[in-house]
Amino acid sequence: MRKISVIVLLILIIIASGCTGTFTDSGTATVTKTVTRTITKTMTQTETPEKAEPEVSWNLSENLSRCTEKLILLQETLNQSAERVKNLSEGYRNCLAELEIQGNASKSLKTCKETLTKTQAELDETKMELHACREKLEDMPNETASVEVLLDREYYYRVLRAIENSRESVYVMVFSMKYDPGDSFDWANDLIKALVSARRRGVEVHVLLEDSIENNRAAYEYLRSNGVDVSFDSPQTTLHAKVVVVDGNLVFIGSHNWSESALYWNHEVSAEIHSRELAERLIEYFNEAKSRG
Repeated sequence: MRKISVIVLLILIIIASGCTGTFTDSGTATVTKTVTRTITKTMTQTETPEKAEPEVSWNLSENLSRCTEKLILLQETLNQSAERVKNLSEGYRNCLAELEIQGNASKSLKTCKETLTKTQAELDETKMELHACREKLEDMPNETASVEVLLDREYYYRVLRAIENSRESVYVMVFSMKYDPGDSFDWANDLIKALVSARRRGVEVHVLLEDSIENNRAAYEYLRSNGVDVSFDSPQTTLHAKVVVVDGNLVFIGSHNWSESALYWNHEVSAEIHSRELAERLIEYFNEAKSRG
């Protein structure tokens, strides 16, 4: 019983000394103050966030909402700007295409104008030529000339028939006239003999031969001996023409000489022309060439 009382008394003494600061150790007092301040500060810091949190959350939500609205407006503006840029770009491309078309059209128009000017000049020149041709036609005798091409052996038959049917005159200008009395089949002999027969019927027959061809001598002698008017052209010139004019209306002109090779074997081309004007012009030429012989 006495022991228990002593223990209780000691405990009370210890507790009383701790609460009243009977310990002289300054570090203990400092610790006590530090604990008291720490608790005070902790309470203040803890209470302050609890009171500020609702206000901060509301501000953030409001700012976020405003930013969202601004973003939506900016997006709409951006879409409108993009659409306008698209329209402007399309308009720009259309303008470039239109300018190119107009440029090409301008070049084409210039080319057309130049062509038109050139064509107009050619047309004027053609009109002048046509007018001149009409004047010549008005001055020419009113006749219709017919022309027929004679190939190879066709010439022989046509000329022989024309000479045999002649009534007024026969004019012959030829480069080569080969007379070969020893050949029984020689078409040149047939034509030469037809001239003599025409002369005997009273037809005027005139022949002009090239002077430099030796074969022409035999034909010259034969015709002359039968009363045909036959001559050589001037030694200073070459008579290379092949022309027959019958009755002042029918003309044979081309490449045929009066030789067996030309009339029977060669490829030759001549023409039979019915024209009084041409016949008269060639008769004048015959007389001019003969006068220079």
